[in-house]
Amino acid sequence: MFIRYSRDKKGNLVEKALVYTELEHGIHKSMIDPDALRIVERLKAEGHQAYIVGGAVRDLVQGKSPKDFDLVTDALPNKIKRLFRNARVIGRRFRLVHIMAGGQLFEVSTFRSNKNGSVGNEFGSMDEDALRRDFTFNALYLDPTDLSLVDFVGGYKDLRAKKIKPIIPLGLIFKEDPVRIVRCIKYGVSAGFLIPFSLKRAIRRDSRLLADVSPSRMTEEFFKILASGKAEDVFRALVEFRILHYFVPSVWARMREDIAYANRLFADLNSLDKQKLELENTIAENESANQGQGGKSRTLSVILSYFLKSFLLSDALSVEDSGEKFRESLLAARAFIQPLNPPRVDLEAAVLMIYRNSGLSPLQKPKRIRQRKEHKNKKPAPVDSADSTQLI
Repeated sequence: MFIRYSRDKKGNLVEKALVYTELEHGIHKSMIDPDALRIVERLKAEGHQAYIVGGAVRDLVQGKSPKDFDLVTDALPNKIKRLFRNARVIGRRFRLVHIMAGGQLFEVSTFRSNKNGSVGNEFGSMDEDALRRDFTFNALYLDPTDLSLVDFVGGYKDLRAKKIKPIIPLGLIFKEDPVRIVRCIKYGVSAGFLIPFSLKRAIRRDSRLLADVSPSRMTEEFFKILASGKAEDVFRALVEFRILHYFVPSVWARMREDIAYANRLFADLNSLDKQKLELENTIAENESANQGQGGKSRTLSVILSYFLKSFLLSDALSVEDSGEKFRESLLAARAFIQPLNPPRVDLEAAVLMIYRNSGLSPLQKPKRIRQRKEHKNKKPAPVDSADSTQLI
């Protein structure tokens, strides 16, 4: 382990960060996406700093395969766009760069300052960028070229100890971004991390702020939970913290008044968790065939079907083998999960899966009976002379 130093205002050397080596953190180059590595190499060749950051590093330290590799650099967005042909700048307030490489989308951000809190958008230094992140284990920076792991906030030790420790003061962390409440619960449950009492108290105090979060962000977090492989456990935690109704108020109300429905829903989520590996294989196969697009869409439909099955197959809304009933079920499902707004095509595919898994095909058109048409110029059949009557 090495120590990175900097100088304070008086010119004295102060410890700035710990730097862990490959032998210490155990991350090997074979675990890193080759396209992410090439992006970092290109940025460094142009004289910039560049690192893998956030959830990807967290997963790598735990020996998991990251789903996404987010990158961070000191290069400004327009400079990044000029360096990569398949890049585009997105966002107005938070300007990011999306780079398409190897059929995958890589998000590249520029170091940001924490002068205006964790939601400010001024560009800054690497150490400022670390101090504006939510939890310590999400503030680890990995250089994939030499496999050095830079830690400004003690996140590596917290990650090894399975502790969730906020970087931002508890009085601000959820006020600045309420979605951090959901992520904190998801991290704690899915990874078996300890949520300290002070953090739990802050969650209960500020959970009401989730009511002001946009439906699109809540929808995104909702599907991340369903695809986590720990959907049942996370949903039970959302119920325990009394924040499920900020996602799907109708589901929460139904669970409270119908214990049988709640038990069916948890059983379906448990089945979904058991299918996680198969779903991930589906993603990989379809992404390979469709340049990263079809797999995610297909999996979203499958996930939705597990979540909606207990509702659509209930006694109150039994399915029938008819196109009209299918349309009614589709409208009912859309209303039931509002304000979540999944793509229409995925919701329709999910409802169709539920029907077909029940042995029904509501969209199959009935066979048409084809009638033979008489040809206009067809001559009448000849009359048998033996049976004919001769007129005189």
